[in-house]
Amino acid sequence: MQDDRIALSPFEQNRRQLMASAMAAALVPWATPAQAASVELEGVELEESIMAHGQKLVLNGAAVRKRGYFKADVTALYLPEKRTTPDAIFKLNGIRRIQLNILREFTSSTISRIFISDFKQNSTDAEFKQLINEISQVGAAYSAVKRVSKGDVINLDWLPGKGWVCYINGKQLLIDPGATGGVSNNAINNELAYQIYLRMYIGPAAPEELRNGLLGLTRLPRSNGGGRDKDGDA
Repeated sequence: MQDDRIALSPFEQNRRQLMASAMAAALVPWATPAQAASVELEGVELEESIMAHGQKLVLNGAAVRKRGYFKADVTALYLPEKRTTPDAIFKLNGIRRIQLNILREFTSSTISRIFISDFKQNSTDAEFKQLINEISQVGAAYSAVKRVSKGDVINLDWLPGKGWVCYINGKQLLIDPGATGGVSNNAINNELAYQIYLRMYIGPAAPEELRNGLLGLTRLPRSNGGGRDKDGDA
């Protein structure tokens, strides 16, 4: 029996292969969505983009924060768009998020002591005195936490028009409603306070390794797995 098939030239074979590839690519939107790209530090997966309070944020950088010889947490900085200098980050409009992925247990007294010490180191005497109400309220709020443990996730967000809010494992940490100086029961509406908090991580007194990591100047290892949902929208 005669074979009716016609031998194809190399050109025709390539053309058909390209057409088949194009048709397959057109079907991709109907396929199961791929997992979000992420990076990994100390076993902690960090998504390269997240949704926070209805806005998309991108991972600006991340680093391991240490306390003495111990690794305290994997710190990540999420911004509306990437920036590589502290000044550009301070001036950036929109939501900003410092995320702490806890690597070891800390008691409430230790958390409060570390926060107050770092805040004082990164502020002038005049700024520290000006923000004494906000500082005491943050310290009191941390005291109510009792402790944080390995695997806990803390999101500290600046929300324009609302203020500085904190979430621990997705649950919002409330501030004393009877406080003064711009402090409410769920936010500290004082941008200077949050600016100084950012200095603790990317300011001149911050450890160089931590600062460079958060500024995106350090290459982060890629992850093959999907990241956890760490959005603070509770």
